[in-house]
Amino acid sequence: MNNELGQVVVATTVVNGEREVCIEVSDPRQDNSAHDWLCTYRIDGSRDHTVRGPDRLAAVYVALLEAEKAAARAVPGVGRLRHAARAVVADAREFGAPLGARAVHTSAGPVVITIGRPRQDPNRPHTYLCPFRIDDRTEAFGQGFNEIQAVMSAIRSVGAIVGIPGNWLAPTENTVPEGFLLSRSTR
Repeated sequence: MNNELGQVVVATTVVNGEREVCIEVSDPRQDNSAHDWLCTYRIDGSRDHTVRGPDRLAAVYVALLEAEKAAARAVPGVGRLRHAARAVVADAREFGAPLGARAVHTSAGPVVITIGRPRQDPNRPHTYLCPFRIDDRTEAFGQGFNEIQAVMSAIRSVGAIVGIPGNWLAPTENTVPEGFLLSRSTR
């Protein structure tokens, strides 16, 4: 899906009673001047919000966290997915295009983690899957009622499998300059 955000990699619509809120998160792009990554998200067609991360995955992670918070403020008691207009992957169990990858240090040594793009499970219409790979040995899926929950489930699952904190993508004080995670709005 393409629009003013660029390539949308995560999109979902959440409902609360009669109110629907659409959340879209773009494919991150590198900011060459600052050597970081920018990820833009939009809630319900409003203005764009841009967040930063030290790599592609961290930028998507921060955008997902902020988009969830913004949607909860827009619609208290945000509920389950009702509809999301997304392309269907021919085989929902194949890995597909990645959101990004990151090398992390674990007690067993360094590993490369790759998170794929979420998609709807064709056999379970109320379930979304997000593939992840740890090195080339382990491949599995996070799942949720919408794309955002599926990606967050994959991130937490990776943490549990390799024995690192569930928020392993969150930039730390040692890697991120002060004020780095503040989102900025654009029109």
